[in-house]
Amino acid sequence: MTVPEILEELEDSLGPDAVWKLTGLFGGTETNIPHQHSLARSILTEQLGDQISHWLFKTYGPGRIQIPLGPHSSRALKMAAFRAALLTRQPHRKIARSLGCHVRTVERAKRELVAAGFI
Repeated sequence: MTVPEILEELEDSLGPDAVWKLTGLFGGTETNIPHQHSLARSILTEQLGDQISHWLFKTYGPGRIQIPLGPHSSRALKMAAFRAALLTRQPHRKIARSLGCHVRTVERAKRELVAAGFI
């Protein structure tokens, strides 16, 4: 499981709430980071707040930027569901049935979550 560099840097600088807010509002889209003279009155700043928008400007400068989906991606949501189910210690067969997948998918997800240190 890989995390896009922009999200790692943002989390290191401003914390996980900033990542959640950025990806929730702009994840999966391309957005514009305005020039410094118009940053304060931009829609980006209005929606994200000063701290995140200034971080984006200082880190990437003005221009277009792709914002990854991050924790809002369907894969991340599925892995979270697998993790929650696996933590209940239910049999893989029962987890597969409840999540609408094959037992091998549950086993593969468990291996990935263990390797990533989430279980």
